[in-house]
Amino acid sequence: MSWLKRLFGRSEAEVETEPPPEPPVASEPEDSEPLGVPDDPALQLEALGDDPQPTLDEPRVLELIDRVRASGREARAIDLARRILANHTDARAVSQRVAEILASRGDDHGAADLVAPFVDAPDAPLDLCMLAAEIAERRGDERRALALYERVVARDLDYPRARARVRRLREGERHARDLGATLMTDGALTRGRYRVERELGRGGAGTVFLADDLSLGRKVALKVYHRRGRSERERLLVEARTPANLEHPGVVRIFDLDESLAAIAMERVLGGSVRREMEKGKLTVERIRVWFHTAADALAHVHERGFVHRDFKPSNMLLRSDDRVVLTDFGVACAAGWVPAKGAAMAEGTLAYMAPEHRAGAPAHPSMDVHAVGVALKEVLEHASTEPPAFMRECASACVRRDPAQRPNAAWVAEQLEGR
Repeated sequence: MSWLKRLFGRSEAEVETEPPPEPPVASEPEDSEPLGVPDDPALQLEALGDDPQPTLDEPRVLELIDRVRASGREARAIDLARRILANHTDARAVSQRVAEILASRGDDHGAADLVAPFVDAPDAPLDLCMLAAEIAERRGDERRALALYERVVARDLDYPRARARVRRLREGERHARDLGATLMTDGALTRGRYRVERELGRGGAGTVFLADDLSLGRKVALKVYHRRGRSERERLLVEARTPANLEHPGVVRIFDLDESLAAIAMERVLGGSVRREMEKGKLTVERIRVWFHTAADALAHVHERGFVHRDFKPSNMLLRSDDRVVLTDFGVACAAGWVPAKGAAMAEGTLAYMAPEHRAGAPAHPSMDVHAVGVALKEVLEHASTEPPAFMRECASACVRRDPAQRPNAAWVAEQLEGR
């Protein structure tokens, strides 16, 4: 017996005639991405824009947009999404998502252009109709806004905020002449205490004027509500009384409330808003840090006193001459724990800054404001002239955690953004 036979149980002849083994085939690990696909979601979006496919996987594009935004590159996400939409003009879901982002950044014109091709379709989603209505209302086209809100109500009577806004705009039509009569031809208000000089700004709820307080000889910001229905009266009282119970340099001071005139006289803050500063161009990281440090400090005081602002955003961050923030527009503020009635006007806020539980109608909680701070901080950092330090981005990411219990409180945010 040969040595091969003894060792392997095969003869030399059998070994020589055996076919050579096939080379091993490398197997790809499970769940691995195909070769050539980058890990960076921005590069994946860029590839979709440069090499468009006949059909677009919209859920995948939406996921990539959210991932790019979550990494602090919102402007980049918008630019890449627009490149994709240039080749897929029928991509309704992507157009809506980009429009929501643009609207949250104050670009209502760009947002309106994106939703226009879809909003009049019979099967337009209700949230798309609401978005288009809100944009139209902010742009002053109340007739268009009312028509869109009425479409939403016709399809879903209990759709959040829709009925309240229909009622508000209908009452606005009835009271438009009353508002004009409020301002007399010589610029004085009906009671003679305030004399209007010029308009400072206009929003969905009211118009703010620079006015002289003739009784006390000082300049004030006078906010006159556009409408005077029951829901507007409730909002007026909340907007005036909440900050009146808060003594903090970061909370706007209320001087006077006139229910019959539907007006609030408040301190005049000279520096404009953070939103206006964003529109001017690039911002220094230091200015952004100061803004959000002082805003978070003011919110911490609001929360300590048992209130939730519920509409924190750059346009409600006014600036003093020393660049410190003053919180304004407490029209939807409430006590912590308060539960909004379904569809009630008092449940309103600004959708782009709302925490998931806020949108779902959960009881008011300070963590909702913290979420809005994180969204706003990420947005403003997109306008920074230099790369922001890691701690600012980390702070914003901590604020927008989906689980409210995992978010920090406002005092922690203020501490993190204190001068370093």
